[in-house]
Amino acid sequence: MEAAPKHSRNVSRSSRPRSSTKGPLDQPDDPLDLDSLSKISTPLTGNPANHGTYMCACFSTLDTLASEELPTNLQKDLSFLLRYDNYHSLSHVDIPHALRSEFISLKSDETLTSALGTLEKLLVEGHFLMAAYLCGTILTSSLISPTDIRQIFALFYTRLACLELSGNTVIAAQESKSLEDLSSTFYYVDGPEKATDAHDSYPSYPRHIAPWPLRILAIRLQSIGFGDSRRGIGGLYELGLEARREIMRPDLGSAEREIWRGRLSDLGVRTVNALIEMGDLSSAKRSLESLRRTRSDHVLTDVRVVLLLLSIGDVDAARQLCVDIGDSKGALLKPLLCMAEGRYDDAVLEWRNLVGRNDKAMDDATISQNLAVCLLYTGQLNEARRALESLVKAHQSFPSLAFNLATVYELCSDKSVQLKTGLVEAIAEQPVTGYTNLDRPNADFKL
Repeated sequence: MEAAPKHSRNVSRSSRPRSSTKGPLDQPDDPLDLDSLSKISTPLTGNPANHGTYMCACFSTLDTLASEELPTNLQKDLSFLLRYDNYHSLSHVDIPHALRSEFISLKSDETLTSALGTLEKLLVEGHFLMAAYLCGTILTSSLISPTDIRQIFALFYTRLACLELSGNTVIAAQESKSLEDLSSTFYYVDGPEKATDAHDSYPSYPRHIAPWPLRILAIRLQSIGFGDSRRGIGGLYELGLEARREIMRPDLGSAEREIWRGRLSDLGVRTVNALIEMGDLSSAKRSLESLRRTRSDHVLTDVRVVLLLLSIGDVDAARQLCVDIGDSKGALLKPLLCMAEGRYDDAVLEWRNLVGRNDKAMDDATISQNLAVCLLYTGQLNEARRALESLVKAHQSFPSLAFNLATVYELCSDKSVQLKTGLVEAIAEQPVTGYTNLDRPNADFKL
């Protein structure tokens, strides 16, 4: 087992974040994301089938707008992000042996290009814990210049994102504090001068040097690290004000303005999620209903409101809203309403009606898993087991599926440990897709 950089700070076993032991009906990490049960996206995407060449361009273009707005000769010393004591040591002792891979260390003659190529390969395959380790190794090596802000920010963002994706959110939250105050003047510079007509005058605002994805991620993680959830809400509102200011710039092109509008819409949903994490569901409901809706996302917003109403327990209001949702996403809500009311026999019938409908907006794997959960609650253990095992044979292995199947094994067999071990080995033999975290802990399989 490889160790983290030699001067890294060790994390005690008790302080390491463990994967949550969620029940079949518990919410996914994003309470408003319909797809989060089935897939998990990589921070930097690619094609896992093509392992030939990795160009590493994505690490320098994390934020295309920042690349255009910032001066080309920008010099900022980010050596405070390259210190060894910023990064915790990582371990894979909690990962089953069949899924365990050795951490990759830098060779003595390693170049930055080859190291980034290796990192991109790990991301494309879904080895998020290994990628997080390699990010920390590169950042604390001599390969990175303290003034190479684009590479440093991209690697730091990838490190935090991979820690989250591998279930180490607490570690990511602690490491995010090394950014300190992202709203300080250190992170702002004057934008490049643009030639304009004498009649075209507009205020020149300082530009933030950190990429937008890192700023978004750091707000949530720092609110966790500092134990102040209101800090996260305030940070999102500050970014919202910045996005509104950018949208109103008269010199902004239509493409850039559309990007900022998308960012503003995304911030609204993130604010709702932050309120949900705080436990303030009533405020989250009001905020979600007040979001400006376009024709394209009207149905999606309604679906999110229904899910939030079910979380609050207002089933009557959720049912009333479902009447106005007529597309395939609305069809997914009918069995969920049955489950919320404890009518699992009716839910079984509803889920069966949705299986195999060949609708692009539906995820057959998620539907089949929910069907299996309802079968479990109606006492049909053997059928639930067959349904979940068929998904595994079809190379579906998202975390909630593995956890639910492990639960079924515990309920229907005295040899559950052997069955769960066999499940781990079956998942380890599945082809790499890049959509699922391969470095999964024992808790995902209830081992």
